[in-house]
Amino acid sequence: LSLYVFHLFYKFKVLVLVTLCLMVLWATFSYLVDSGQQISKAKSVVEDFRKVTSLKDSQQEEKVESVAKVPTVRSFQVHCPALSPYLRGASKLTFKASLTLDEVEKENPQVAKGRYRPTECSALQHVAILIPHRNREKHLLYLLEHLHPFLQRQQLDYGIYVIHQAGSTKFNRAKLLNVGYLEALKEANWDCFIFHDVDLVPENDFNIYMCDRQPKHLVVGRNNTGYR
Repeated sequence: LSLYVFHLFYKFKVLVLVTLCLMVLWATFSYLVDSGQQISKAKSVVEDFRKVTSLKDSQQEEKVESVAKVPTVRSFQVHCPALSPYLRGASKLTFKASLTLDEVEKENPQVAKGRYRPTECSALQHVAILIPHRNREKHLLYLLEHLHPFLQRQQLDYGIYVIHQAGSTKFNRAKLLNVGYLEALKEANWDCFIFHDVDLVPENDFNIYMCDRQPKHLVVGRNNTGYR
């Protein structure tokens, strides 16, 4: 009986030992599997972090590059001088009999719908030129041909308004000027208004087409009166 009990106890110890070994193997295997999963997760996190970091770096580089490519724009322009450096003084006027409106437009490519402003500086005044007109087509062409470059040399921001009277009733110059004044104000807040006869062409660009505090007469002399 004692021998039987001994064998039984021995088998029990062997069974317990085998069970413990199996448990150790299972625990070791589980640990290795979990470790592998954790390592792969850690690698995945590191890769994601690297991707995000590289994306941020590339975006930052693109921002820097885009900022570098943006041209520098001046927030303001200097004022034009009171006396333009382009003035020539008295000029001899010539009037070509075959002059056309297309030629006048081609000679002044920077003028758009009668408007011009200097690009190199900010004009001291915004000047509207009002010209009453009827049946003086050739005079108007001659005036526009000389007046545009004349005003541009003075570095003025200007607009020329030709107010035409239709019909055969008496020519009303004053009413045309009133209409031109109101219509010009609808387009811009002009600083100065010049009332200009269609048959008077300026010769000397030192006669500056700008306003003072009081109205003034710009015609100082006429060729048909010997400039008196």
